[in-house]
Amino acid sequence: MMRRLLTNNWFIVSASAGCLVAGAVVSILAENFQWLSRFGALVICAGVIALARPGIAGSSLLPEIILSEGGRSNNPDSYIAAGKPVPPVVLEDRKSQITVSIIGPWLCLVGTATNGFADLINKLVGW
Repeated sequence: MMRRLLTNNWFIVSASAGCLVAGAVVSILAENFQWLSRFGALVICAGVIALARPGIAGSSLLPEIILSEGGRSNNPDSYIAAGKPVPPVVLEDRKSQITVSIIGPWLCLVGTATNGFADLINKLVGW
């Protein structure tokens, strides 16, 4: 159950967005944006979990092999164009590729920026 949650891209992104919203709400209620900074640290944790997706899922990223038919071995479009069913391992690899190359780095970037600079908002609003 936990593995399914930690490898679900939508869950990780939604949890991260929820952390940022919760951090903003708590910060406004407490009149201290250090809370948003703390919640930014949780977003960094989510980014690290996203980057570790292949290991958590128990798989590794597939190497890209160019097939003799002109397609690529880890591209679902190659199978669809050939009229073949897409193997589940290829679909899982595609999810891991997206997570490791896009979602994880962006979560780490947003979390680090929030963690590093959110407390400066206190000076802007005069708290």
